[in-house]
Amino acid sequence: MVRTIPVVLALVALSLAGCASSTPPLPPSARPFDDVRQVLVVPSGGESAFAVVEYSAEPGRTFDEILKWIPWQPYLAALRPAAQLVHRGINWALEADRAATATARLQGISPRSVVAQSMVRTLETTGWFDEVRIIEREPTAEERRRADAIVRVAVPTWGLVRVRDVEAGLLSGFADVRGRMAMPGTGVVLWEDSQDVTSPEQIPVETFLRDRDFARQEMMVVLERAGQRLANELLYSRSAGR
Repeated sequence: MVRTIPVVLALVALSLAGCASSTPPLPPSARPFDDVRQVLVVPSGGESAFAVVEYSAEPGRTFDEILKWIPWQPYLAALRPAAQLVHRGINWALEADRAATATARLQGISPRSVVAQSMVRTLETTGWFDEVRIIEREPTAEERRRADAIVRVAVPTWGLVRVRDVEAGLLSGFADVRGRMAMPGTGVVLWEDSQDVTSPEQIPVETFLRDRDFARQEMMVVLERAGQRLANELLYSRSAGR
């Protein structure tokens, strides 16, 4: 029995050594953005569509009141879907007309450029990058060689939306924004995010449509907020090592 103890101990030691050698090495602790020092920000993604979304209860509420006076139920069952279609059609036409009016008031504002510029300013304040530069076109071959990463910014939709349970006629500015950071040449995506940014302010829609300066100021605030949000999400991803 005494002779077998050294043998058992040797087998245990060999087993432990085998387990230790099969354990995979720990991943490197460096974050994926640590070597990104030169950044190009490019507004892209096509044109941005301006929308006005009011979720209006009218004329549907009035239709409901009228339908209550129809005594014969078969007529009621047939008319209600038609009334709902008319309600949606009228609201769509009103929202489209208001969106066209607002677009005319905001002529000259490029949502993608405003968001990209705000994002650049926010990234520059951190000191984490040697250079963050915006270019309003596709980067040249030389610019790609000098850049460590290219961030593309898109604003598919922006406009006005009525927040639920808020008084009719009061809308908030919103911007649907997207950002993607990729390495030039390889196209490897380092970061990607999308944000639906809504202003906490409720503004009278009629004032917005009537006052050009007021409309431009309100939407610039929303777009700049959206750029800051994208930048902060990128910075969080860098610090978290995602």
